[in-house]
Amino acid sequence: MPQALSSASDALRNCGPQAPLHARLFLSMALLCFSVSMVTAQTTPATSSQSPSITAAPVQPADKPSISLTPAVVMAKGSFSQTLSQTLTLTNQTARDFAFEMVAEDVVVKDGKRVFVTAGETPNSIAASAVFTQKTVLVKAFSSASVDVRVTLPAETNIRAVVAMFRGTDKLPTSSGAVGMTASLGSLITFNLTGNVKLKPEPVRVIPANETANMRIAQWIANTGTEPVLPEGAAAVLNSNGALVGKAIFDPQRLLPGERLEFSAEYPGELPPGKYRALCSFQFEGKTQTTEAAFELPALAIPKTEAPKTDVLKK
Repeated sequence: MPQALSSASDALRNCGPQAPLHARLFLSMALLCFSVSMVTAQTTPATSSQSPSITAAPVQPADKPSISLTPAVVMAKGSFSQTLSQTLTLTNQTARDFAFEMVAEDVVVKDGKRVFVTAGETPNSIAASAVFTQKTVLVKAFSSASVDVRVTLPAETNIRAVVAMFRGTDKLPTSSGAVGMTASLGSLITFNLTGNVKLKPEPVRVIPANETANMRIAQWIANTGTEPVLPEGAAAVLNSNGALVGKAIFDPQRLLPGERLEFSAEYPGELPPGKYRALCSFQFEGKTQTTEAAFELPALAIPKTEAPKTDVLKK
């Protein structure tokens, strides 16, 4: 559920669970995996704090070493010139300490893809207003640390997302020892500020099943509005009589303004040869958008087998 933005004098509290999405992992030196640990993201929301503070708390060792950040995504809804306060908690489930610096970057879309821009480089930057209660953080082994971030929206801006990042400052050794790397985790914060929510679906495509994969129903969708959208959808398969024979669920994906992504659903069952229709419906911001496509599954050709030939030897 999106949380409402507060006025400039108030801090916000989370209103509910965030949509499932892995926190984006950022990397210096072009690599982002540890030889000794795995970086993951949690989606449990953190509550905002009114007082600037940093806390460190011990945690129980996990079965596998990992570093996680909560919340992974914050969906805010409000108006220009308002303020958002959010608590970010990083949990270190590894046997070593990690140092981070707190950084905010604007998230914009260029040529249909997300680009992360240094705070202040884009006109009416939101990230430039970010204030962290701590500029640097040391998260000790098997412990967690929390930092508050506050951002204030400009009176006018086309930006609708920022990332609040724990940027790693430690150089981690690699197996070869030739290249040092650092790992960072960030929470994506999106802002819905107007009612201009629009999606442009492209034609539905049906990819028949083969020996190694199930049938797949896919559709590209572009966000042509000015606000972030998290569409949730399903594909219904109807036979030639219009009867429902099955359905498949699309994995939800967040679309920032100007972004274009392919939504894909795997049909788990087998369909006999015949003519069908695929109806793809997506729900977002109280709206439903449906498109359809007809497709036909041909009968499988059964290879003909010939009786084995035998040679008769003449004496």
